[in-house]
Amino acid sequence: MLILLESRPDILHTKSFNLTWPKQIFYERDKVQKKTFTKWINQHLMKVRKHVNDLYEDLRDGHNLISLLEVLSGDTLPREKGRMRFHRLQNVQIALDYLKKRQVR
Repeated sequence: MLILLESRPDILHTKSFNLTWPKQIFYERDKVQKKTFTKWINQHLMKVRKHVNDLYEDLRDGHNLISLLEVLSGDTLPREKGRMRFHRLQNVQIALDYLKKRQVR
């Protein structure tokens, strides 16, 4: 629900929409964490001249995720070059397999 709300800031700022206190704090914390992590990723991706605007959308196809792992590890990882759903899933799987192989949790 938070991802949906974040994509609709016009709803969040209307008088008729009222988040209860704990949900509002959760939403704000999620927003701050997403912004902080996006900045951290961009610090590392700037080394390979890449940039992430939306954390969820820009890591979804696996290309930026693989690039981040390459920058952090110094290794070169294979990647699928296509834009079909299969290629995107395969790139994310490559990143996950690499993390599993390195025993990153």
